[in-house]
Amino acid sequence: MRATSISRGTAGMLSAALLALVVAYLYGAVAYLVTDAAYFPEQSPPGWSWPAVLVTMFGFVPAAVILLFAWRAWRSPQVQADVFTRRLLAVAGVAAVLMLLVMATPPGWELFDWYVS
Repeated sequence: MRATSISRGTAGMLSAALLALVVAYLYGAVAYLVTDAAYFPEQSPPGWSWPAVLVTMFGFVPAAVILLFAWRAWRSPQVQADVFTRRLLAVAGVAAVLMLLVMATPPGWELFDWYVS
């Protein structure tokens, strides 16, 4: 099998994209937890949480695709040679996998229901 030639810069961009998705999802979870349900009788999310709404609705698709590219990047010889990039990509990947796991659990469904309904 031919070795991949993904640069450290590409791996850094993949890490940044994964972390942006995770931070937006966490932002949505915090918005859900601190929003008073009585203040929003229709259970609609506040306007300042639109990044979280988009990640909650569609975030699993880019997260899964970016994780596939990140796995390929992590196996790259250039990334393996740089400890910082390898660790950053691993941390971002683990955080994205945890986000996807939360999305697949009942609390994730409740969060999805609140944002989508």
